[in-house]
Amino acid sequence: MLRKKITLLLLVVLLLAPLPAFAQDFVGGLRKVTGSGTIIRDGQQIIAKDGIRVKRGDKIITGANGALGVIFTDNTRISLGANSEINIDEYSFQPAQGTFGFLTELIQGTASYISGAIGKLSPKSVKFKTPTAVVGVRGTSFLVKAAAKE
Repeated sequence: MLRKKITLLLLVVLLLAPLPAFAQDFVGGLRKVTGSGTIIRDGQQIIAKDGIRVKRGDKIITGANGALGVIFTDNTRISLGANSEINIDEYSFQPAQGTFGFLTELIQGTASYISGAIGKLSPKSVKFKTPTAVVGVRGTSFLVKAAAKE
């Protein structure tokens, strides 16, 4: 009888305990999606809509009539214009552990960036990659454009 109670208690604790790996999967969400857009995740296409959560490793693409915003958990904001493509390569926001990282790659199109907590707490941890350069972000906002792939 005691063994059953202990097993049941352990099961309840495991089910209710936060799962750090799962909690770290999602790094932000889409906002103000207009026109067409998709997220490529693990080879699957997800239609971009307000509220869809994004993960590290996602590729976000807007169509010819598309635009959208991504708000990350540290309140960093990236807005993409039409015909844009961006990869979320790295994202780590764990202020209690002092762990910060942000690396995004703009493949093509336009993106505006507004820094969140990572940029304020650890500016050296923020990098924005383009086809021709890697930008270390030391300010609070910028706009970047990358020519379309040929």
